[in-house]
Amino acid sequence: MTEYYNNTLCIQAGWLIEADIISQSNYKLLSYRNALNILRRGCRNTPALVEYDSIPDRFKKQIVKKVGDPYKTTKHIHFKDYLQQDLDAIDFFHKYTIPDGSALPEDRQKEYAANAAIFKAIDEIVNNKLAKRKALGTSGNKVWKKLAEIIQDLPLHEWPHKLPKNARRLKQKFTNFKTEGYESLIHAGFCNKNSEKIGDDAKQWLIARFADQVNRIANIEQLWVEYNEKAPYEGWKKIKDDRTIYLFLNQEDIKPLWYGYRYGELKAKEKYTYFHTTKLPSMRDSLWYSDGTKLNFYYLDGNGKMATCQVYEVMDAYSEVFLGYHISKTEDYEAQYYAYKMAAKTAGHRPYQIGFDGQGGHKKLKSGEFLTKLSRLAIRTQPYNGKSKTIENAFGRFQAQFLKRHWFFTGQNITAKKDESKANMEVILANTENLPTLKEVIAIYEQERKNWNQAIHPKTGKPRLETYLESENPETKELDVLDMIDLFWILRDKPVTYTPSGISFKEKKVQYDYVVYNDDRSVDMKFHTENIDKKFFIKFDPEDMSMIYLYEETPLGLRRVTAAETKVEVSRGRQEITQFEDEFIKKMQEANKKSRVDMRDNTEKILEQFGATIEQQGLNRPVIKGIEKKKKRQNIKKKVKEVEIGEYQKEVSNAVYDEEEIDIYSDM
Repeated sequence: MTEYYNNTLCIQAGWLIEADIISQSNYKLLSYRNALNILRRGCRNTPALVEYDSIPDRFKKQIVKKVGDPYKTTKHIHFKDYLQQDLDAIDFFHKYTIPDGSALPEDRQKEYAANAAIFKAIDEIVNNKLAKRKALGTSGNKVWKKLAEIIQDLPLHEWPHKLPKNARRLKQKFTNFKTEGYESLIHAGFCNKNSEKIGDDAKQWLIARFADQVNRIANIEQLWVEYNEKAPYEGWKKIKDDRTIYLFLNQEDIKPLWYGYRYGELKAKEKYTYFHTTKLPSMRDSLWYSDGTKLNFYYLDGNGKMATCQVYEVMDAYSEVFLGYHISKTEDYEAQYYAYKMAAKTAGHRPYQIGFDGQGGHKKLKSGEFLTKLSRLAIRTQPYNGKSKTIENAFGRFQAQFLKRHWFFTGQNITAKKDESKANMEVILANTENLPTLKEVIAIYEQERKNWNQAIHPKTGKPRLETYLESENPETKELDVLDMIDLFWILRDKPVTYTPSGISFKEKKVQYDYVVYNDDRSVDMKFHTENIDKKFFIKFDPEDMSMIYLYEETPLGLRRVTAAETKVEVSRGRQEITQFEDEFIKKMQEANKKSRVDMRDNTEKILEQFGATIEQQGLNRPVIKGIEKKKKRQNIKKKVKEVEIGEYQKEVSNAVYDEEEIDIYSDM
């Protein structure tokens, strides 16, 4: 398209016509009038050449617009004929090691290799008269000026050099390159002249010393001093500048080795582990998140002291609606149970999936099959990973936008750094007597939850509650009464032994006692007698402890046996006994007597079949004391003083026995 012909810049006539810059008829007319200077006539395989400077300006503008300034591009074409990748330079800069033991940055390797390739091309051009004329169109004193211009116009995406624009400086840098070679192109900041290299053993020691969590290194300067003190004994080279150590320790592949040891493993996890980009659900009840945190209000407790408490929240991830909550002193399984129970009542549907953190009482809830029954999936979120729990982000906004409005706000969680996120303790401490009560705090918190649910959702532009209620999830089952009963009974981890007192266990340090009753509210003595010492698993509703269910373990799993209800307590003293208690005592006395007789008679029938009763073996059967009367004995050969078992026991204890005395509590 363009070339120098007899040191004159020319352009091919054929290209002018093909590029629609000049029509063929116009070209012939201008040639006829000598308005175009035709330096070479066209013939076979030889295109006609038109002197560029003879072309009218109106056509030059079109040429520049299409291909750029031919004076520049034509020089580049000829100069670029001598440009080629310098493989030796690429290899040299790739293997070059800077003082901290690392390689040159990749962008610098490319820059220096491009510089070397350009200097190699310059060297070939300036030492060859023909090449100089072809590439530069001159061989005079303006060579370096033209070279500087050409080099600055080279496309940087192909040749990412940073050579000087000034001709004199370019020539000096070229002279240095000819004398010192590739190393002259490396910036002095990389200490290429006096490289300080760290040996492999020394590197390991530096990492270990810097990562020491007990005998800690305060700063790089201390590490530098210790290194140079140790170097002569280990045969290491001393390091002149502590920056060498700094650069080594902060290399991308070295930093992960010590980062967690100095700043904590969780910090290292945040910095170096991979994070997924996730999409939130597109419908309600697809995913519920739950978490416990401090309720960010101070209140005045019963002792007149400033206190705080915990709140456990369950949130729908799609709408950010707070579905259920519970406030308590600590985050335990009961708080979680009540929060989920409220959430289930609010939603009226089972969630498809539940996400929880596995702390507090979740283990107890899960072992009691509560979470797995409530949802299809109950998945523990990664511990110590706030990013995996949308509820933490939502609760942070809830604190900042709503709870923060109150003067007794405790500030956001401990990780919050902004002053706006912290409490004004001067005001709070000056007004401790004016702090709300716990009851008032609960009421305020409940109202702020409503405000949050009624506030605009950041994505839908509608109130959160409206967003939730308008959504439908075809794969979540609606909850009915039987579901609620099945869901909100908790299975205790360990079985409880049935004793003569019934079933007894402690829950949250409170003693609970239960027995199995008949329809007439008397104790089921058949069940009672047949299950002494048997172990039962207990299922109960923490919200209503008046009834429990007893389950026995079978090879196929737990089988429900019966229900037990709170054991009746009776007054010990006659003065305070009620009519109901009196009737109940008498009823149970009769039931106990009947039970004793039945136990004896059932066994006697079995013994009699085998001739093994005490009478069949010639001895007297003792009567059941307090129930049966003594029988007169026939044909007694000797007079023998009869001794009752009660008299014997009293005599042993040196006490006086009164046969007529009856203790109504002896059967309890």
